[in-house]
Amino acid sequence: MRRVLIANRGAIAARAIETFRTLGWSPTAVAAVSDPQRLHTLAADGCEYLEGAGLAQTYDHVGRIVEAARACGADAVYPGYGALAEDPALPEQLAAAGIAFIGPTAGVLAAAQDKDHAVATADRLGLPVLPHATGSEQIAALVKEIGLPVILKPVTGCGGLGVRIVHTGAEAEEALSLMAADAGADWYAERYVERGHVVGVTVAVDAAGTVHPLGERESLLVDGSMKLLEASPVQGVAAELLERMRADTAKLVTGMGLRGVATVEFIVGAGRHYFLEVNGRLPLAYRMCEAQTGRDVVALQTELAQGAVFAPGSIRADRDVHCLEARLFITPAADGEPGRITSLVLPPEPGVTYNCALDTSRPVVLDNIVTQVLACGDSRELAAGAVLRAVEGSGIAGVAHCAEEIAVWLRGSGIVPERAGSQALGV
Repeated sequence: MRRVLIANRGAIAARAIETFRTLGWSPTAVAAVSDPQRLHTLAADGCEYLEGAGLAQTYDHVGRIVEAARACGADAVYPGYGALAEDPALPEQLAAAGIAFIGPTAGVLAAAQDKDHAVATADRLGLPVLPHATGSEQIAALVKEIGLPVILKPVTGCGGLGVRIVHTGAEAEEALSLMAADAGADWYAERYVERGHVVGVTVAVDAAGTVHPLGERESLLVDGSMKLLEASPVQGVAAELLERMRADTAKLVTGMGLRGVATVEFIVGAGRHYFLEVNGRLPLAYRMCEAQTGRDVVALQTELAQGAVFAPGSIRADRDVHCLEARLFITPAADGEPGRITSLVLPPEPGVTYNCALDTSRPVVLDNIVTQVLACGDSRELAAGAVLRAVEGSGIAGVAHCAEEIAVWLRGSGIVPERAGSQALGV
């Protein structure tokens, strides 16, 4: 039996362990000695413990993950999503150790991780890109040329962390001063699209370079870098524009030589679309892809890593299946201290599934989300109504979270029919 190290934690680790056991692999979990949340380890055949505190020194530390893979005799490492899954050093060091990586090559991940390089590649391949610049002097020149607002991002940032929108001259001056003072940080800037519509196109690319659709989704509610609500199929963009995004996605992933599962994100504004970024990892919304394709995406990633080739048209995304997913992110405490969920009630609701692996008897230290609430139905209205009832019927106490923000938006969006939902939001 082949052994796989699941290099993640929480709900995605629990799910990956389940999939690999179904595939006939022996899954080993990892857990930080400083992390009290360890439900994901229970179903694994073993667990490797990681010294250190915080994500950067434990679950996202390439050296410690590679050592854990060596220690358990892993044949392969599966990272799921998150910073580790996008770190090119992981497949590079695993290859040196003779251990397979279930994901794209180090070269592809490096090209995708560097925003300046990714945009340059997209531009070279003919995708529309926004005016952009890297480095404080070039960014200052860009602001002078195109004006404000612009959006600032760390060149190799992950998951929207560190993103900042600059609206005024004073904000621009402050941001440029901070960049100049921090010589060790590289920043990327591009024109900010007001009221932009973010669309993610997820595909699978097999060993023959054939691109297979896994569905598209649109962000309905975003708070900072957090996507609180996503929906599929995409309804807020014209069909012909969406088709161009699908074609541009195929052009980019094949031009990069990417193999595996990837998501290309675009921003839409004023009837045009522009490339934002490419992520060569499992998307956070993978369950939406599964609902529309009938495929286990974790299993599909594993097949692709083993060189699988699929006949064109054999993987289809059924866009008559409507999905809506809400993410109940945890609002960090002002004092930075760990929280403790004292009550967690996720009500049964037809058509709704939850994605949660939190132990309410233990403190919450590294987690930033309580659960993902996914509903599928024959229309967006039905899916949104089910999500609203689930969110309003939830009882989550002990930590601050965004359930009320999501419920308020859904009720005011016009998507959900009046009287839908229980109006009994948990505290």
